[in-house]
Amino acid sequence: MPYFDLFPYLLLPSFTDNRNSSFDYTKTKNLFKRAKIRDDFFENATVFKKYTIDGEDRPDNIASKLYDDPNLDWVVLLSNNIINVRDEWPMSQYDLDRYLTNKYSPAQLEEIHHYETLEVKAPDDRLLLTGGMHVDANFQFKYSYGGIYYVLSGASLVKSVSFYNYELERNDAKRLIHAIRPEYLEVVFEDMREIMTYTDSSQYIDRRTKKGDNLRILSPR
Repeated sequence: MPYFDLFPYLLLPSFTDNRNSSFDYTKTKNLFKRAKIRDDFFENATVFKKYTIDGEDRPDNIASKLYDDPNLDWVVLLSNNIINVRDEWPMSQYDLDRYLTNKYSPAQLEEIHHYETLEVKAPDDRLLLTGGMHVDANFQFKYSYGGIYYVLSGASLVKSVSFYNYELERNDAKRLIHAIRPEYLEVVFEDMREIMTYTDSSQYIDRRTKKGDNLRILSPR
């Protein structure tokens, strides 16, 4: 089911030079309509499963793997609230390398972007400090165990992250997405059909078509 097949139509005033007829309309898809996954799906963990984007997979590739239909790429995108694929989809290694080359010099890529904590656990395996928190280079962590006080700092507590690794990790973080389970697709399709229909109004023609305002835009002379 291709995404734009479900969009309803608008009859808009024709912008040709023939301005004599008030009944001159052009039929076009109403791209102002916006589809969405129903909110209660996102509150139900059983509706989705985790999926890791592999290599240079595109939304249509993933739709083909999950649903045997590459035209359901829009389901993959809507399930993750992705609007701008260029910015919100992980880049291939080739595209990432080009992006880094254009954005940074080789020396800048090796510079430190930030520092982050290493995970700290007590001898009994209790988690004392979560790893990956952004901190200063001189950050210290103090705790006590068995009546003994400890102070951690430096390489035992903090690691530096270069600009290269920062960009790499940020790109890889986009690879973990939500995939709606196939058994819920029919509900998504029905919701989509309902969203893409019109209700009765002064511009209403039928559930799939409405007429725009009969306004003329005159070209400058």
